[in-house]
Amino acid sequence: MQDMTLLERIHALGKGEKVPGGHNPARLNRSLLRHLTSILNTRRGSVPIAPDYGIADVTDLGSSFTAESVADMGEDLERIVVRYEPRLSAVHIDYTPKPDMPLAAVFGLNATIQTKNGAVPLHFDTILDATGAVRLRSSGET
Repeated sequence: MQDMTLLERIHALGKGEKVPGGHNPARLNRSLLRHLTSILNTRRGSVPIAPDYGIADVTDLGSSFTAESVADMGEDLERIVVRYEPRLSAVHIDYTPKPDMPLAAVFGLNATIQTKNGAVPLHFDTILDATGAVRLRSSGET
């Protein structure tokens, strides 16, 4: 039942919907994208029960993107994904410079997820824009 988070299943039941069983790769991908987007668009310190939930406010970095700050952001992203998205394993995040996106920091998020059919590799682009918003894009999306 890893295709949906617990809260997604509770929400569906609350709306009177039948919670689907079985493995559905598209549903799993949507669920992961929703959950990761939620985590990475939450500012650290804004969730009283989990002070480390979310990412640091990066809007003040502006023009101070350095190799060190980019590496720190990547490590922070990786740490938060490992901690708060337990369906993923072997999480690795690396900076992917995009010359066509000069005002954004793009990180590749690579991980695996264990399914009934074995381990499945995943890749998402994690795009951090100048406003501090994070957008995730699955492999093959534009």
